[in-house]
Amino acid sequence: MPSWVEHQQRIAALAQRQLFFVGGAPRSGTTWLQQILDAHPEVSCNGEGLFMQELAVPLENLMRKRRKALEDKNKRIFRHTGGYALPAAQDVEFLIGTAILLALRQQKASETARAIGEKTPENVFFFPRLKRLFPGAKLIGIARDPRDVLTSAWHFFHGPMDGKDEAEEKKKFIHTALPSLVEGTRVMIAMAKDDPGHCMNVTYEALKGAPDATVAGLFRFLGVSDSPAIVAACLARTSFAVQSGRQPGLENKGAFFRKGVVGDWTSTFDAEASGIILRELGWSFAHFGWQA
Repeated sequence: MPSWVEHQQRIAALAQRQLFFVGGAPRSGTTWLQQILDAHPEVSCNGEGLFMQELAVPLENLMRKRRKALEDKNKRIFRHTGGYALPAAQDVEFLIGTAILLALRQQKASETARAIGEKTPENVFFFPRLKRLFPGAKLIGIARDPRDVLTSAWHFFHGPMDGKDEAEEKKKFIHTALPSLVEGTRVMIAMAKDDPGHCMNVTYEALKGAPDATVAGLFRFLGVSDSPAIVAACLARTSFAVQSGRQPGLENKGAFFRKGVVGDWTSTFDAEASGIILRELGWSFAHFGWQA
């Protein structure tokens, strides 16, 4: 087992390489994007590390609990000496960053890859924090027409209605999901506007409609080869047909890779449901090139 010093040296070296993080709404194509990136011979991109939910939040709670325990003991027993030093605010960030680097180092091909990254959809909410932790990291967001996002999510997460009013259940589902969709979309747009050198957004529609150019742009963004041969190989290895065993448009309800098409929302949502979504997110359509 390597010593603590050896571990620190290795992750410090990893921190100097090109790190990146992928995020976006669930069912927006984050897994497809992750697999495209990981298919590149110079890239290691795994998913999902759950860094924020399962590392950051528990570490914050643990440090908060320790700080409270120290404060109580300092007041009760060590008032005459001042007691033990309380943890600094940046201690949690240091521990989170260290844990993320340890995880990235365990990824397949991380030793040889020029770009090392991870995909968790919820990363999008933490892009600003990840940028503070790793100033040189690249952040990649993927967006998809929110009507298609919610259509895919509806079919993936919901089973038979058991006598319930399906139209009403869909509207409830939309209202529940929209706040997170709005927040994530705002973060993606703001980050790419404020720091285009480190933050890039792509759309599911662009990956479907202009895959070669879109993927080549992603590879250039990460500083790896964008040769046509590599782009074509990555797309071929991660096509819908390869991943699902079906051609795009052939639906398997409930499957992770359900249908693989653009504009499928019309088969699921009526004009009223679409209107609810457009009222909350219609402002983003022109930015991403979607048709309302």
